[in-house]
Amino acid sequence: MKKRNSVWARLAVSYLSVVLVIVLSLCSVFYIYSSNRYMSELQDRNQATLANTAKTIDSEVFQRVQQVVLGLALDRTSDLRQFQGDSWKNHPSRLLELQQLLKSEVSAQPDLIEAIHLYDPQSGAMLSSLHGLVDRNHRERSMPQQADWIESMSISEASGMWTGSRVVPEDAFSEFPDSGGQKLMTYAHSYPFQSSGADSDLIVAVDVKEKAVQTIIRNMMPFQYEETWSLGASGEPAIGTESSADRRQQAGQAEVSAGMPIDSDAYTIFHEPLPTTGWTLYSATPHSFFQEQSLAVQRLVLAISAVALLIGLLLSGMMTKLIYSPLKRLVANIRQLTGQSDTEANEYGMINTAVHHLNEKVSTLEENLRATGPIVKRNMILRLLQGEQTEQSIKERTLVEQLFGEADGFRCLLLHVHRRPGAREKLEHGAATTRADIALMLERMRLPGILIVAEELPDKKIAAILARTEVQTPDDAFAKTATCDEDRMRTLADHMLNACKEFPDVGVQLSWGREVIKPDELHASRSEAESRIKYAYFLPERPLLHEASLAEREDSLDEIPQPILARFREKLPGRQFDEIAEAVDKLIEAMREGSYPADYCHFILSNTVFAFSDYLKSIRYKQPGGGHPDLHRQYIALSHIDEFRAWLLDSVRTFLAETEKRSSERATDTLESAQQYIDAHLPDDLSLEAVSSNVFISAKYLSRLFKEQLGVTYTEYVTKRRMETAKELIERGGATIEQVAGAVGYSTTAYFIKKFKEAYGCTPGNYLRESRKQA
Repeated sequence: MKKRNSVWARLAVSYLSVVLVIVLSLCSVFYIYSSNRYMSELQDRNQATLANTAKTIDSEVFQRVQQVVLGLALDRTSDLRQFQGDSWKNHPSRLLELQQLLKSEVSAQPDLIEAIHLYDPQSGAMLSSLHGLVDRNHRERSMPQQADWIESMSISEASGMWTGSRVVPEDAFSEFPDSGGQKLMTYAHSYPFQSSGADSDLIVAVDVKEKAVQTIIRNMMPFQYEETWSLGASGEPAIGTESSADRRQQAGQAEVSAGMPIDSDAYTIFHEPLPTTGWTLYSATPHSFFQEQSLAVQRLVLAISAVALLIGLLLSGMMTKLIYSPLKRLVANIRQLTGQSDTEANEYGMINTAVHHLNEKVSTLEENLRATGPIVKRNMILRLLQGEQTEQSIKERTLVEQLFGEADGFRCLLLHVHRRPGAREKLEHGAATTRADIALMLERMRLPGILIVAEELPDKKIAAILARTEVQTPDDAFAKTATCDEDRMRTLADHMLNACKEFPDVGVQLSWGREVIKPDELHASRSEAESRIKYAYFLPERPLLHEASLAEREDSLDEIPQPILARFREKLPGRQFDEIAEAVDKLIEAMREGSYPADYCHFILSNTVFAFSDYLKSIRYKQPGGGHPDLHRQYIALSHIDEFRAWLLDSVRTFLAETEKRSSERATDTLESAQQYIDAHLPDDLSLEAVSSNVFISAKYLSRLFKEQLGVTYTEYVTKRRMETAKELIERGGATIEQVAGAVGYSTTAYFIKKFKEAYGCTPGNYLRESRKQA
């Protein structure tokens, strides 16, 4: 039991298992990949060979034959129409010239062309380069196979066609059926060249030797020659040997996809189209051909697997011994420390127990340090900056000595962090994290002669304590007196601001106080820096806030002129955005450029927000989502005066737009009510005063609504509605002109006739007569 549970046994078994799994997995993957890849390469090679063969057959046979026919049709020296009708009977020499032309074309390509025929559909006669002139009766009796293309071409809508290969007797006029023959394909084309077979004057036919195609196949595909054939567009045999009959049947029944082989039980059938004829060339390759080719790959994979397995076993033994040696020494040390013998516990149990106890102790120590260290440091720094005179604990005094060491001077530097334009949402969700990152970045800065301790304050600012220490390079930019000289302090502040640029979503403003001798006096330096950082809200464009004028503003008793203070409140009822924006800009400009204290300016901004809020409540305004907006809560979340301006003007713009929208909706409702009243009271008094009183608005406002919303005056609208109603009553019939005039509010018939004529260009009587005529 001990030997099976020992580290040595487990390591040996694990390594052997890993080796076996890796070797077998790699060999399986390699075998599958190699076999499939080699099989795919063989199929691709066969398909490419068949494609090249098809291309060669198409160009060297079919296209050449078509060029021969095209040359005959375009030959200017001999007009093929000389054979049309009976004109050649009067000039037999023309017939001889045409036959000689056909023979010359055949003799020019004897390896390809057997004969060329010229057929006249009108007379049924055929002129052949091989048989001469053959009349209809003789052709139908003795040459049925050679002229089997005539019937198909006579009814074809196409201009040309190919017939499949068939055996043609060598002697067309022999009475013996077994007189021998050869396989021929025939290409027939109409003449004129662009006409269809049914409309052609003549038909030119070329008998092509199948052996020309077979020669190309034999030369380019010697191994697949016996198993290569061609089928026509409808599946009929076109080219092929007798031994490929069963494969032809398989290809004819299978669904053909371009470029994809057809797998049967014993053969893989490749195919490629012959574009000129519309046929398909097939080649059948036995499955045994691929299997024989892959046997070599299988043997190679097996050999590699055996070698890899042997090497893996050797390496696993070496690695087991190398790893077990330090583990054996570790187990011996644990036994010595715990006093255990070799038989008291197994090796894994001892290692596990020792690691568990060590982990518990380390975890407890880390938790204590992590829980108390940052809290003690933060509380200590806050007390130093606030000037609390409480007695420091031993841990706090130790921490002060560890942080500052033998520093000679201290200075408090405050950073105001605000969001940049366009980074509002991102900073609102991650502002605390950003300030903590900036504080950590400041503490990690390494400056000669200066130690930095940074902490985030409760008011969302960052305090950085600069401790001046002894240095060995007095010529350095931040040497021993770096925090004493104000010019060098500005250089240090610029360095810090440049380091803060790695946070592109925030803007940082910085101020500092005077240098003190002891850490207990840091509250005085912090108070001086705080008096300047207040103005970061009103001067967001200034990264450094250390001018003497800022200290003078703190002691100023000046107040902003009353006209500037009251202008915003006075412009709100007028609801003119430009005037309101101008009032806000005047107020902000006075705060930025004047000598007013920061607390006083914040008081004025709060009063401005309260004035806006009181005005909204006075007119019972509710925001689009419902309820009254909490402007004060929104105001205190702003970072600087530019954000305040944008927020306040956006709020005013939203208020004005919503108010105008609601006014427009009320105006639309009022106008609709007036129109409904007019339509219902056309015979009654429709004066502007009467209608306005019924819809509860002033006559002047109602008149303006008609002009602005409908683009017509009130009187024009009433007259138009009365005339439209009068026209409808006249068209309906059954009422006199006087009755119609009274129904639309006219007491005088003559005045009604005048208005009707102005509206429609004719009197009501004429309009009535025209309406009856049309009816």
